[in-house]
Amino acid sequence: MRLESVIKKVVSLLYSQCPACVQNIAISFYGLVIYLQRYGKTYRHYLKLYSSRDYSCYKKTRQIQNREFIRLLHYAVRYSEFYREFYKEIDLSKIKSVDDIERLPILTKEIFKDNLNKIYTIPSMKGIKLHTGGTTGTPIKVMIRRRDLQKRMAYLDAFKQEYGFLVNKRRCARFTGKNIILNAPHNHVYWRNNYISKQRYYSTYHLTNTNMKYYVKNLNVFRPEAIDGFVSAIYRIAKYINDNHITLEFTPRAVFTTSETVLPIHREMIEKVFGCPLRDQYASNDGAPFIKQCRCGVYHENIDTGVFEHIKTSRGVKLIVTSFYSYGTPLIRYDIGDYILESENMVCPCEACHPIIAAIDGRTTDFLRTKTRGDISQVALSMLIAELPDCFEQLQLIQESSQAIHVKVVMKEASCIEEYHSLLNEKLSSYLGKDMEFTLEKVSCIEREKSGKFRMIINRMEELK
Repeated sequence: MRLESVIKKVVSLLYSQCPACVQNIAISFYGLVIYLQRYGKTYRHYLKLYSSRDYSCYKKTRQIQNREFIRLLHYAVRYSEFYREFYKEIDLSKIKSVDDIERLPILTKEIFKDNLNKIYTIPSMKGIKLHTGGTTGTPIKVMIRRRDLQKRMAYLDAFKQEYGFLVNKRRCARFTGKNIILNAPHNHVYWRNNYISKQRYYSTYHLTNTNMKYYVKNLNVFRPEAIDGFVSAIYRIAKYINDNHITLEFTPRAVFTTSETVLPIHREMIEKVFGCPLRDQYASNDGAPFIKQCRCGVYHENIDTGVFEHIKTSRGVKLIVTSFYSYGTPLIRYDIGDYILESENMVCPCEACHPIIAAIDGRTTDFLRTKTRGDISQVALSMLIAELPDCFEQLQLIQESSQAIHVKVVMKEASCIEEYHSLLNEKLSSYLGKDMEFTLEKVSCIEREKSGKFRMIINRMEELK
């Protein structure tokens, strides 16, 4: 066992034995370390730059994209052993702009994982280690330069400033995958504080119907000016508040979501309950460039943070990315495993020149494979969810063969499953095909991934091959 793993286990054990007040101090100390990594001179410089940058001129923004692309490409070839070998048959002098990017090969996830140590351009001691969530397999460790991390944070925080929220200066409630509570608390305190950044972390692992009232009561005490994190967790809180006619004693400036697909039912419920806009943004610890929602609620590919290529496949439009914040672990034409829905609209009322997409459609494993309906994504399933009665709290669909899907169901009341069994079967058959067999299992809660994310769809067919 590596020393790093041993240290993590020891720290985790010590943390779990401490009372909540000591855990708050430990989290705040860790928050201080993160603060020093993310919020330095580079961050302040770029926060000012990004907050004032004019995105109405496509020509100028495209010039930024071309400049950053060529700079990243030559840096990768100079400092990465892998990229020197990967591009050895390519005349790089012919690549003068993003228009020439297709001369380069696509970097698949398998190639990326197998050559990770050769891809790094900086030694471990000089980089900041980040881990992907590992939704599609083993988590990947990427190395990022401090400068690039601060630029990424500045870009993200400039986005939040558009809604009047100042990171580290105003209270924020966070529903993320951090495992902050290792044992079930007897006092029903399912949150911990990072005093350094005015953040309160709420555990996504204890969000059950029984515990929900404690979360809502504490949110009313904390009165956050922003809420961010996984949309599935925030939606469950909002739905509980709505169903139980609870009055909130605060109104956030915005709800910021990431890492999970935002469905129409999520947006409608969250904006109704919290009385503020929900704004989603896509990026990842791999170092993917940003896709953000503007004030009009439209998704834009922010081309000053990277290159977005759309590859049409039988399953949908696959996203290939090049990230300008990935110098430590360069990502050039990286098949990140996500799909998007293209938009028919080319112009947004916000007047930003960034290309528009309709939605982020999910990951490679977030599709159900059917014979009569083709591949079904979470976004497509949102219509089915919207037609179900309110007694359905959560659904998870697990596919292990081309003809069978196991459905886990969380109900408001234990008796409801028998009453609505035939209705759910009817809806599933209608959307997924009458040739598909469904087995229903009523559960008290649905376990989240190790990353803390909730997956509505789990496709195990690839695993079974």
